[in-house]
Amino acid sequence: MIKFFAFLLLLFSITFFLGCSDNVDKSLVKNQNIALKTTDNKIVTLKKTLNGFSYDNKTLLLAFFTTSCMPCNAQIPNLNNLQNRYQNNLNVISLILDNSSLDDVQNFIFQNGVNFAVTFDKNNFKLSNALGNITSVPYMVIYDKDGAYVTDYTGAVPEEMIEADLKRIF
Repeated sequence: MIKFFAFLLLLFSITFFLGCSDNVDKSLVKNQNIALKTTDNKIVTLKKTLNGFSYDNKTLLLAFFTTSCMPCNAQIPNLNNLQNRYQNNLNVISLILDNSSLDDVQNFIFQNGVNFAVTFDKNNFKLSNALGNITSVPYMVIYDKDGAYVTDYTGAVPEEMIEADLKRIF
């Protein structure tokens, strides 16, 4: 009986403390824009839309990575190919979600031949939280040119799968 009450007390405590915490940055979700700094000190400003984000009147593919993630590294050639093939209609933007140094991230970009924008900014984490606290990488999400959510992927996916989804909206 004591174990049962201890369990209830533990369950109540967890529910109380976690139920009161709010990891999602509501101000980010309400704001119209979010500015992200790239590794080459450019600012990418994502405009908040009703169903997602838009950027530069093109389809937007946000790719959340860490520099030590092997599936993330495996995904880069696919994203490079898609960015090259659809450069007039697509912006691929990677958001680094680890605490690497800028030098480490720049080495990651060089070693993997990344040809798309890579952001290295504290707002990467805020955007991750706003999208549902992304905890597994690679995580990618696609928005059409108007900023409407299209689809998302968790884990490495074949280039052909992403391309098929892109072709549906171009």
